[in-house]
Amino acid sequence: MMSESKKPESVLRELFGDNRAEWPPERFRDLFIAPAYFTKLETRRPSLLVGGRGTGKTTALRSLRYDATFERLEAGGLGLDDQEYFGIYVRINKNRVTAFGGTGLSDSEWQKAFAHYFNLLGALEFAKLTTWLEQQRGTKISIEDLSAIASDLAIPAEVDSEKLQTAIKHHLSCLQLFVNNPRSAERPTMSMSDAPLTTFAQVLQNRDLAGQATLFCCIDEYENLSENQQATLNTYIKHAEPPLSYKIGVRHSGLRTHNTTDGSDLLQAPDDYNEISIVDEGFELFAPAVANLRLRRASERGLNVPTTLSNFLEELDQESEARKLGAEVVAARVKASLGESKDEDVKAWAASATMFQLHFLAYWAQRDQSKALHELAQDWRLNEKAWKNRLNNYGYASLFWLSKGRKGARIRKYYSGERTIIGLAGGNIRYFLELLDESIGNQLAGDDDGFQQKFVVSAQAQTEAARKVGQRRLGQLEGLAGNGVELKRLVLGIGKVFFELARDPVGHTPEVSCFVLTGSEAARQQIETLLLEGVAHLAFLATPKTKATPLEMRDNEYRLHPIFCPFFEFSHRRKRRTTFKAEALLALSDKPSSAIAELMDGGLQSSEGDLPEQLAFFSAFYGEKD
Repeated sequence: MMSESKKPESVLRELFGDNRAEWPPERFRDLFIAPAYFTKLETRRPSLLVGGRGTGKTTALRSLRYDATFERLEAGGLGLDDQEYFGIYVRINKNRVTAFGGTGLSDSEWQKAFAHYFNLLGALEFAKLTTWLEQQRGTKISIEDLSAIASDLAIPAEVDSEKLQTAIKHHLSCLQLFVNNPRSAERPTMSMSDAPLTTFAQVLQNRDLAGQATLFCCIDEYENLSENQQATLNTYIKHAEPPLSYKIGVRHSGLRTHNTTDGSDLLQAPDDYNEISIVDEGFELFAPAVANLRLRRASERGLNVPTTLSNFLEELDQESEARKLGAEVVAARVKASLGESKDEDVKAWAASATMFQLHFLAYWAQRDQSKALHELAQDWRLNEKAWKNRLNNYGYASLFWLSKGRKGARIRKYYSGERTIIGLAGGNIRYFLELLDESIGNQLAGDDDGFQQKFVVSAQAQTEAARKVGQRRLGQLEGLAGNGVELKRLVLGIGKVFFELARDPVGHTPEVSCFVLTGSEAARQQIETLLLEGVAHLAFLATPKTKATPLEMRDNEYRLHPIFCPFFEFSHRRKRRTTFKAEALLALSDKPSSAIAELMDGGLQSSEGDLPEQLAFFSAFYGEKD
């Protein structure tokens, strides 16, 4: 637990400012919330847990580890005999696994060396589990059993569980030296693929240390493996037998091959494993549960805070937000214009209409330029039900239109409230907590009452935080290996298009936030490769498209990750889609201005002076001349 002497603001920032699976054990235990998919992950079948960086894969896999599971059972008044599984955790270190390749050995020899390496890693964790189980049960596994495991690992020694750990570490060091110096270092004896792990699991069950529990081997960051290395471990997964089962954490598109070491024997779902996509697994329930637990911990420490997220974050209804965005000026102008009408019914309607209705009438007059303002008002008076539906469908979109002409305004669109913050996170728990932490920091900077009043985060603090987090994530794209610069330019270009579409209601459906691809096959393949890399790095989200037309050749519907929406000021909601030509998207890297114009079908772009401050910062990029 945190020190009682910490200031209230420090306690609150610490609770929301760190969401790493590498927490100290006491913090992990105190703040862990099981995600909605957790019961699927706990089944005996192998599982593939798919999600981007920050979606909680590591936290979930580490929570399957034997000691973390035991702590949850103890907290619920249960004991070791109630434990249905004992998990070990292995993280794939990219720097080390990439060393298993080169000219020093043949591909098959490198594959055998990698299998031996993973056997040692897994056996080391099983040895730690064995020592822990011996301590918990007060009994020792026999020297003969451990010697059998050691022999499978090419460790010819009689050892206890603790000495086995030391021996495995020594053999890991010897193997690493050989891998770095395959032509000069002594060649170690290689263990057979998966045999030591299978033996270890069977020994733990047969000697009643694990009872009838399943043994989970949790492998994190699977995307760091090469195709050949994945094929090796795919074989482990496909042919695993009870009590051993595998749980794999991998990024989108990180499973690069379904091959096993037998090329004709593929690893396939659902026959061989369950696939769990984190983004589809109840994030809207999981995220507030995570926040609510932290708020309760803050309240228990004496902070004057609400204990539910919905009460902690100020949420604006559409009318309140419209007022903050200057809709009263628009409404007054509409009311004055209708007050000059010769139609007394129109005058009466204008006199009784709300500010938001008058603002919306102006928005619709801009959208449907075939009718005068007084004609639309008369139509509203005669068809109230139709206009009520129209207001429900287009009211949110009309708020973005209000930003036109508000040069110098600090905020042109608000992003606030529980549902909005959850939506901006896009299924990513780290983004969610980062948004909350940044919002809290903004509120603390402008709040000097020392928690005398109930601490609530304002809509302004949330909006400024969301914009800052989006900008930070945009900056981080450029630092990615490979196509980072191209990805950033693609995001900047597509974001600008959606910004312009949100502000101008003429000629398209409202709340356009998704796109599908058209164009030549070669261009579509090229841009889709970049988009899928962007999905892996959380620059984009991809889903199977709906209502496909004959001209739309690809199955994926793409959108910018919602975390970028406050930066570009368009809707974070997954609503309507447009069609982008692949050639124009490719041109964003070299000729952004003309490419954006083509993506907008020649629509007018905002002048540099009319851009929000955060977009004006990139005016040199947007202002490229042919």
